[in-house]
Amino acid sequence: MVIGLMILLSRRALAHASPVSEQPGDGATVNSAPQSVVIRFDDRIEAMFATLKVLDGSGDDVTSGKPVVGTDRHQLSVKLKPIAAGSYTVKWSVVAEDGHRTQGFYAFTVAAPKP
Repeated sequence: MVIGLMILLSRRALAHASPVSEQPGDGATVNSAPQSVVIRFDDRIEAMFATLKVLDGSGDDVTSGKPVVGTDRHQLSVKLKPIAAGSYTVKWSVVAEDGHRTQGFYAFTVAAPKP
């Protein structure tokens, strides 16, 4: 039992916060422009060190305000300015409770309205 507990605690100490879901998702094509981007992580994240930006195809930041960490500290979200059809890149960086930083990026597309 002691060995099992030590293994569990050592795995927890080496954990990094990794995304488990994104909205809009990685590679998604959405028919209407989202009002926000939300990423859920598998570990609790520190609000002080969390960043989340969404860039349009020209590299312009289309976020509106600062990112917000949810009360359970597993979710990071940011509101978006009104955006048009096109490709967008989401860039994020977080620090887990254990002090390890993880970062990444992904893309989604807003489809042009159908006539």
